[in-house]
This record gives sequence, structure tokens and C-alpha cells, in this order.
Amino acid sequence: VRLQGGRNEFEGRVEVYLNGIWGMICGNHWDNNDATVICRQLALGEKGTAKHIPFSGLGLIPVYWREVRCHGDEENILLCEKDIWQDGMCPQKMAAAVTCSSSLGKKNTYSFVNFLPYLNRSSNLLLYQKRANNLERKKPVPQKQERNSTSKIKRLDTPVFTPIRLADGNNAHEGRVEIYHAGQWGTICDDQWDDADAEVVCRQLGLGGVAKAWSQAYFGEGSGPVLLDEVQCTGNELSIEQCPKSSWREHNCGHKEDAGVSCTPLTDGALRLTNGKGSHEGRLEVYYTGQWGTVCNDGWTELNTQVVCRQLGFKYGKSAPASFSEGRSVPIWLDDVSCSGKETNLLQCSRREWGKHDCRHQEDVRLICHPDNDSHKLSLVDEDSTVTIYFPAFENVCLLPVRMNSMEKSNLFPGPPIRLMDGENKKEGRVEIFINDQWGTICDDGWSDKDAAVVCRQLGFKGLARARTMAYFGEGKGPIHVDNVKCMGNERSLADCIKQDIGMHNCRHSEDAGVIC
Repeated sequence: VRLQGGRNEFEGRVEVYLNGIWGMICGNHWDNNDATVICRQLALGEKGTAKHIPFSGLGLIPVYWREVRCHGDEENILLCEKDIWQDGMCPQKMAAAVTCSSSLGKKNTYSFVNFLPYLNRSSNLLLYQKRANNLERKKPVPQKQERNSTSKIKRLDTPVFTPIRLADGNNAHEGRVEIYHAGQWGTICDDQWDDADAEVVCRQLGLGGVAKAWSQAYFGEGSGPVLLDEVQCTGNELSIEQCPKSSWREHNCGHKEDAGVSCTPLTDGALRLTNGKGSHEGRLEVYYTGQWGTVCNDGWTELNTQVVCRQLGFKYGKSAPASFSEGRSVPIWLDDVSCSGKETNLLQCSRREWGKHDCRHQEDVRLICHPDNDSHKLSLVDEDSTVTIYFPAFENVCLLPVRMNSMEKSNLFPGPPIRLMDGENKKEGRVEIFINDQWGTICDDGWSDKDAAVVCRQLGFKGLARARTMAYFGEGKGPIHVDNVKCMGNERSLADCIKQDIGMHNCRHSEDAGVIC
């Protein structure tokens, strides 16, 4: 961040540096809270006054953000809520500017998040670090190297900022990571891809909040070349260029391994899992009024867990044993949380007021979330053959090969995963079932509305269910697992309706069964 065009170093138009180019902030809704954060980040005082400067006469300077919404106590502008500029209108055609109080009497014209300021491309890079109310200039040090404590000022060349972008996400804060090299956009392979890499990508794009890595083309497969592989950032770098990685175009990947990131803005109710083996597990923390805090496990249920894991982008989850070794001095924000399981956000569940609880940190909620529904195996015995079927709700369970009737099976598990494919929405499509490590279809022989009702119920949909035959939603691929399904309509899962040996049928994919829920 820097101030430009002012009469002195304590005032000017606010500019931020993204992807190697300085840009402005739209002055719409720009207020003193926003200005105060800028002044604090630049170490130009603890109070700022918002100003507005007309766009006219500023030339072709890009606009990066609009409607910045700081509380005023953030350490840097990246921690504030904001909207990403997407070639829209800045209603008043005014750029954000500030005037800072000069109580510190120090000049620090350039700053970056965590006081990592950088100058323009032709200048050198300086790192400013706050310590004991003084500003010391220190050399930026990679995580695994020793600090040089004998030198007050060290310089190094400004890193090259290779352009990057996020593609095919639901919003500007997430997507498949694409990088520009040699005149062409390409993707990054997900080998070694983790949250440290995601943090660097989010920082380079100027997106604050919780950085999370996604793999296996979570945001869809890209096109063009796979440009990078084996990216291994420490998380402290300013750009992906500074991270250890493969040479350009050296990889052993396809687009099914395209890497992605999400940079979830830090708004009240944001969630994260910490102190685990990865971002998919650990102590549950929730963000409120600028601070992370924990959730007490009083009345905590698996329905709560499912809501949390879905909010974090996973499909399933389970509670984990409490840990008594953490003892962090953070607030306990929530207690007595009770979800129905249908919520999309933990704050939609009933709960006590923020900060009201009767707990200690030994009661902090800990979770393990799973990215897909094929993490757990059970054995389903069908006549004299045993087939391996995956279930999302169980782990570390071993069943002996014994005969079970449908009632016994329904008391044990809800059945193999099923899904609807190629419908116009999530409530309709070709029915596919996961058996023997492979998705396959169901033949429509005898397929009826009663069968459809069981499928819809297993998938969590209520209301009328209609069966569709003759590949109504298109022909599937892979095996035809099941034929002659016979449901009464009140079964807990489709597994209870399978009367014929797995894989036995006299059908083609032109007879694939479907449903509308």
C-alpha cells in the first residue's frame, strides 16, 4: 500500500500493489475506519480521515477494490471486508484517499500485509517490522534461514510478479489457479499443493481471509498447458514466483490434477480448523469482531459437524477426540449450538449469544472433515458373494461375512452412496450407485415411483418422487450394477431394495433409470 499525490507523506490517494501493478480503490463507502487502517498499516498514526479524489486526471490507473468495509481495528487492509472490482461502475467516480495523523513522526511510504512493503519494479525491497513502538528495517528472511540481527537495513531485488488469476469459481475469491507465462495462460498441478501455497496465491491477488488449497480439479479442468508442478511455498512469500517449484512445463500431470484456491473473506461467522494435520481437521474456530475463537462442545451433535464441514467445502465429517494440550488464550465464542443438518452456515443454527458460555478450552470442538464420500468401507453381503461398498457415515468398522435381511442391514448403515447425474438441477438425474470402487447405473426393469421415493429420501429430498426410464437423462458409462430393483417405498436406502446379485442384468445403458425429486 502507498499514498500518492499528497502534499506530504501523511496524505494522498491510496494505491495497492497487485500482480506487479499499482492500482486504486473506488471511494464508494470509503470512511474514516478504512482510512485509519491504512494509516496504521503505513505506521503514519493511529487515526485517519477519509478523503475522496476525482478519477479525472488520474490517467489509466486500474481500480482493484470497491466498498471496502473496515471496522477500524484491523492491522492491514487485507483483513477488511471488500468487493473485488469487476469492471463495474464507481458511482461517484471518486478514488479513495486519506489524511493521517502524524503522532508517530515516522515516514513509511510503502507497506504490505504483515509490514512487508515493496517499492516499484525499478526499486529495491524493504521490510518494515513493528517492534517496541519503533520501526526497524530488516531484511526479508525466508522461513528456513537465520535472521541477520547485526544489520539495520538490508536490500534485495524486487521479485518478479508473474500474473495469476482464479477461474471458474462461484465468486472472485475462489477458483482454479491459472498463471501466465510466455504469452499463454496455463494451470498448476496439485502435486505438493497445500494451504501454504494457497496463502501465497491469495496474498499475490490481494485477497485476505482464510486461504485454502483445493486439488483434483475441484473447480473444473482447465485448458492450455500445465505450466508448473511441485510448488512448495512456505507461506511467507509475496508471489508464487518466489516459491520452490518445478521448471516451466515440467510435470507428470493432466488437467484432472489442476490446483485451486479459495480466499474466504474474514467476516463474522467465518470458520477454520486449526492444529490438525491439515485444513480438513483440528479445533473448530469461528471469526467474530476481528478475532478467532473456539466453540464449546456442549450439546454438539453430528448434525452440527455436517453443517460445519459443508460450510468449509467438504462433504462429510465426524467429531474428533478433545485435546487437552492446547490451552490457547482465545475467547470461546459459541456454546450450545444445535443444527438441524440442513443449514448452509453455522450461524443459521440455534446457539447462545456470542461469548456466552460455561466452558473451558478442554471442551473445544474438534472435527475431521472428508472431501468426498469414498473414505469408508464396509462389506455388504448379497447371497453368497461379498462386494465392497463405500459408506460416508462409518469409519474403522469391519463386518464379518454373514447373511442379513433388509431390516438388519438398514439398522447398520444407510446404504452405498448414490448420486444423480446430468439433470437440470441437483434434484433430478440418472441414478448412479458406487459399488466395487466404481460408479455405475441401474437398469430400469421394474423401476417405479416407489423406487424413486427411496432414492430421493436417501439423498435428503422431500416431497413427490417420479421415476424416469429409457435413459431419460442420457446414457451413463461404466458398469450396470443393479437390475430389477423392488422397493416398497418406505425403505431407508436403495440397498434394501436390491434383490438380485450385483452386476447381473440383461440391459444396456439405453435403459438407465432416473428420478425427479
